Amino acid sequence: MGKLKYPMSAILNERGMYLFGDIFPDKMIPVLTPLSGETKLEGVGKSGIYLINLTLLRREDEPTYQKLLKKLSDKFKVSIDSLDEECNKHGLPLRAELVSSVRIDMRFII
Repeated sequence: MGKLKYPMSAILNERGMYLFGDIFPDKMIPVLTPLSGETKLEGVGKSGIYLINLTLLRREDEPTYQKLLKKLSDKFKVSIDSLDEECNKHGLPLRAELVSSVRIDMRFII
């Protein structure tokens, strides 16, 4: 895998690419931290998650951000505006089971 598109990227696995490869063909989704957290997702139960770095995605790649909102809006049958508002308020989790690894673009590690 070549240069990272974002400073910190979750790399989608095969299942992640099946679900989101049309939006993230390079497999990279910007995340806020390299560590996954745990939450309870409706209809799923406890799940490991990464929080997508929506601020960076919006700033660096607005068309991709809009495609993601459109896909989720269609899936959950909500308006893009209300989804955007909800994501800005609470963040947008990415299930850890869709991620193979997290890569960080840095020159030095102590």
